[in-house]
Amino acid sequence: MDGVWSWSLVVIVPMLLAAMIAAHEAGFRIHTRLRRVSGTAGDEAGNDESFILSGVLGLLALLMGFSFSMALARLEDRRDLMLQETSAVGYLAMLAEGLPPERAGPLKADLATYATARLAAAEMADGAERLAAERKAAALRAPLADKIRAALRELPSGPLTVALAGAYDTVEDSAVRRQALAQAHLPARVLWLLGVYATISAAMLGYSQAGARAPRRAAATTLYLLIALAFGVILDLDRPRAGAITVDQAPFEEVVAGLSAG
Repeated sequence: MDGVWSWSLVVIVPMLLAAMIAAHEAGFRIHTRLRRVSGTAGDEAGNDESFILSGVLGLLALLMGFSFSMALARLEDRRDLMLQETSAVGYLAMLAEGLPPERAGPLKADLATYATARLAAAEMADGAERLAAERKAAALRAPLADKIRAALRELPSGPLTVALAGAYDTVEDSAVRRQALAQAHLPARVLWLLGVYATISAAMLGYSQAGARAPRRAAATTLYLLIALAFGVILDLDRPRAGAITVDQAPFEEVVAGLSAG
C-alpha cells in the first residue's frame, strides 16, 4: 500500500501545518532581508504581490476542491455498492426459498457463510489482513456458484431461473467492484503535489506580508490550520476503512444476521 495512506492523520495534519508555518516565516524573512539590501520601501510592489498571491491561493482552493470532490464521490460509490450487494444477497436468499428443500437449505447455508466472510472483510482496516479476508470470501463463492448452477440445471426454464441467475451475477459483480474500489485511491503524486503547493503558497503569503505595515501572523496561522484540516479530510475520505469517515455496514449486517438466524 502506498505510504501516504499508511501514515496516521494525527501525523500528517500537524506536519503539513508546521511546514506551512515554517514556509511562511521563511518567505517573510527573505522579503525582509531583500528589502533591507535594496533599501526599498515595503509598499512599492504591494499591488502586484497581492494580485499574484490571490491567483496562487485561488488555484490552491481549486485543487483542493477537485481533490475533495473526487474523494467524496468515491465514498458515495462505496456506499452505493454496499447497498447494491446487500440488496443482491437478500434477494438471492429470498429466491432460494422457491427452490426444493434439498436445494434451498444448502444454498442458503453457503450464502450465509459467504456473506459473513464478506462482512468481516468489509469491516477490516486497509492492509494485508483485509486483502487475505477478501480472497477468502472470494473463494467461498465457488461452492455457492456450483449450487446455483446445479439448481438451474434441474429447474425448468422460467422466471425463477432467470431471477436466480441474475441475482447471483449481481452478488458476484458487486463484490468484485467493492473490492476494486476499496483499493482505489487518489494518486499519491496528486496528494504530494497538493501538500507542496500548499507549502509554497504559505511561503508566498509570508513574503507578501513582509511588506505590510502590520503582519498578521495569527490570521495566517489560522488559514494554514484550516488548509491542513481540509487536506486531512481529503485523506480520510480516501481511506475506506482506515480513517474516521467510513461507510456504515449496518444494512449488510442486518442481512447477514437474518441469514444466520434462518
